[in-house]
Amino acid sequence: MKRIKDFILAVMAVGLMTACGSENGGGMICMIWDISPVEFDIFITDSEGHDLLDSTYQDNLIKDGIYVSFEGKDYPLLTEQEYYESQQNRVSTRAYLAIFQGLLLRKYWSHKTFTSGDFEMNFGEFDGEESVDRREIILHLPDNKQIRLAYSNSFRWKSNGNPDKNTQFYVNDQELEDEAGRGGYFNFRRTKSGDYEYVPSEYK
Repeated sequence: MKRIKDFILAVMAVGLMTACGSENGGGMICMIWDISPVEFDIFITDSEGHDLLDSTYQDNLIKDGIYVSFEGKDYPLLTEQEYYESQQNRVSTRAYLAIFQGLLLRKYWSHKTFTSGDFEMNFGEFDGEESVDRREIILHLPDNKQIRLAYSNSFRWKSNGNPDKNTQFYVNDQELEDEAGRGGYFNFRRTKSGDYEYVPSEYK
């Protein structure tokens, strides 16, 4: 779903502006930019390609209790149903508003094939207009395994009223350079020894 949301926001941004302009009739029109939030999207498979976040797979990791530590608080993995049941009174706005939802398990939706893929864990959302340096989370996996994930984000408004946003993602202090990693998609493989290795990849 994140890919679809990013696409929608990108299309909306073409017609949205931060400044007010004059209509032909002399009135004023004020438009806004919708800035996409920053999120961590995490996938985990084993060395044979099994989706370890799929609850129907016998050796999945979900049953062993996955959680994220962030700023002194632990966030357990929630299903989409569990999350949305807790958001009954959520208020919507016209401008896109980043909503922090903790650690959410959901099916990945491919913007290329328009089909669902593996399960993913999503942690966020964070305000895309906030400039931060190495905001870090710790992903806790079974057998006391930990992975440090982080992002840096810079944002400013140009003199012409357009936004300038740049985001970098990191795994254990190493900046990601692959296509998926630059977009906040973290693909991990559990090795036969029980460790987790980052796998550079393209968007699915």
